[in-house]
Amino acid sequence: MKNKFTQIYAKLSPERNEAVFSGIKFVDFIECVPIPIENILLSKPVGTGNRYFRCFELLEGECDISKLKLQNIYSYGDFCFVDYANLELVNQLTEEQIAELLYLMHMHKPLKSPFFSPLQNNYVYLSHDDGWYCKLYCKEQQDLTSVLFNKILKIANEVCCNTVTSLPHDLSEKITELSTLGMLIQLNLPQKSKAIKKHHNITVRLYAVGEHENMDDLFNNLDGIESQLSFEMQI
Repeated sequence: MKNKFTQIYAKLSPERNEAVFSGIKFVDFIECVPIPIENILLSKPVGTGNRYFRCFELLEGECDISKLKLQNIYSYGDFCFVDYANLELVNQLTEEQIAELLYLMHMHKPLKSPFFSPLQNNYVYLSHDDGWYCKLYCKEQQDLTSVLFNKILKIANEVCCNTVTSLPHDLSEKITELSTLGMLIQLNLPQKSKAIKKHHNITVRLYAVGEHENMDDLFNNLDGIESQLSFEMQI
């Protein structure tokens, strides 16, 4: 059987607390984010939560978010949310802040700041076609890299029974460097059935591809790009 092949696009802009990803889904974000998400304010109702605020659906607690993880997020097309600390704070949003939230979720960029003091939000998640395009804002800049690293580890652990706990230092350094330029990460993974052997290698190739917002243009024009690094990660 052929090895499994997967790829991730990442463009990190720490100065704006912003990242653009392809290859990272909603369920990946929830499982890879450093600060656990407790409550979600959705841009449009999906029928998973039990509470609403104005035009926003509110998902409260682990149970609601777990239900949402089981949904076909791709079918929603645009899927946008911010996290929030508690319901009382949501009720403190001003009319101007509600307008800013609507602008942020519709235009996929903040009118002022992506972070709202009444919500105490750590993240803004703005996606289209789950897994194809995602713009992420993180209050803590290092969380941008953490989400990316944790996604790579998640992919590796899907084929090796959760034995990979960290990326090699030289690989993580190169990813951190290239991700600020815009990069494509390609992982060649062993079949899960073969991963029971004592050792296996994951081939990780990194490509500097620049900044992209249109993922169709990126992935339809990969011919001729040359990798900046090919790395064998043993599992």
